[in-house]
Amino acid sequence: MNTVLINKIISESQDVQSFKWLSDNVIEISRKEISGFRAAILSKSVVTTEDVSPLLTQGVAVIVNFPKIGMWSGDAIDVCEKNDIAWGRFGVLLRAFGMDDPQNSVDPEINFSRRALSQHSKVADLGFILDHLLKIRHETGKVLRVALVYEYDLSGDDVRRARERLGKFDFILKTNPNGSILKDAHSAAESIGAKVYPIGDLMRHLAKLNDN
Repeated sequence: MNTVLINKIISESQDVQSFKWLSDNVIEISRKEISGFRAAILSKSVVTTEDVSPLLTQGVAVIVNFPKIGMWSGDAIDVCEKNDIAWGRFGVLLRAFGMDDPQNSVDPEINFSRRALSQHSKVADLGFILDHLLKIRHETGKVLRVALVYEYDLSGDDVRRARERLGKFDFILKTNPNGSILKDAHSAAESIGAKVYPIGDLMRHLAKLNDN
């Protein structure tokens, strides 16, 4: 883990007064205007329950994974949420610096998609397989996997990379509201048995889905 870079980023935050490392992973943050908190910073390709569990007794409000390409397992996410701990990529910690309740910090890309889909009238349940791979139980009983991909112009290569990174899915949700879905993205998705949608079109597809 690049602690030199992490220290530099944290020290440049206008909300942070000081900080100190309590262990290899746990850091204590003192803030200028509001009370401080503890956070844990991991460096994992995939964060698992084995990574999270030892931190539950450390009084942390936030656990983040520093490498941008790192992922979270659904089980690790569940453990954090059951223990009222914020989780996610490093940006979740940066947002927490300015929050009265840092444990409520979220990744806006993931949170928007999660909230929109979970509130759909046809969605009976929603959970995480990975942080960017959601599992939806539709009211028809069908279980659907939705990959979250943030690209300006979503291409066929983006679809194939998502398949390699996240595994099998039924839909790609383009989470960037700007840009477009390129023609080759649709054909690439079709070749792996999936479809690509922006959020509005996916919501309409779920509304029309039947038992067949």
